[in-house]
Amino acid sequence: MTVEAIEPPAPLVGQAVVCGIAVAATRFVPVPLLDDAIHLRATQVAVVRTLRASHRTYPSKEVAALYEGSDGSAFREAMKYLRSVPRRVILFPVRKYVRIFGAVRGVPNDVMKVVLLSRAVHRSLAQGRMAEDADRDTRDEQARAVRRAFDEALKGMDLRLLTAAIGDGLSQGRKLTPAAVKFARHTFSRPAGEPVHDAELQPDGAVGEGAERVEEALDRPEIKVILERFDAEFEGALSKLKH
Repeated sequence: MTVEAIEPPAPLVGQAVVCGIAVAATRFVPVPLLDDAIHLRATQVAVVRTLRASHRTYPSKEVAALYEGSDGSAFREAMKYLRSVPRRVILFPVRKYVRIFGAVRGVPNDVMKVVLLSRAVHRSLAQGRMAEDADRDTRDEQARAVRRAFDEALKGMDLRLLTAAIGDGLSQGRKLTPAAVKFARHTFSRPAGEPVHDAELQPDGAVGEGAERVEEALDRPEIKVILERFDAEFEGALSKLKH
């Protein structure tokens, strides 16, 4: 299946990678519920940035299925947790992390899923779905379809080469693990009503360097082929939902 090439802009890819690193960092957050809250908030921010890049100005909650997935109650519970727990508790010092970030099982997959979700949403917006002038029910229905198609596309592909490339980019140095955990906790442990600013998604130090390496990996010719195959798989899954 051949599909139209709709590449997300480089800054958007970079923001998705950074959000993906924050999602992956929750594997090292030893605080019950806080890990889920940061995971969901970082995914929401990646979706919000994708919406704004396509000039959609409506609240992200109108297309919440994109980042909540099938279980929206999990997101609501996580946000309730962030509102109820004092900031000093959320940011309390935790143990040192010695494991290599990209070598931890599941980390590359976490980053990949956020990057591909942003890519699928960007593609859908570019094709006119979830339009600015559509009514709320239509946007909600389309968001649910996009998320279901995304989930189906993930299940339908062998993405090991992609996760390996991402893992390589995140495995060059021990400083990334503690830096990623600190970044995730400080940036994404705020309730949904408190915005994350663009500058916060351009971190320096180990997180910024790790994100740059992942972006370079995503730009390799063999990885671009996989991304294009994912686009086709996503379009195929979305097409089946229409019939």
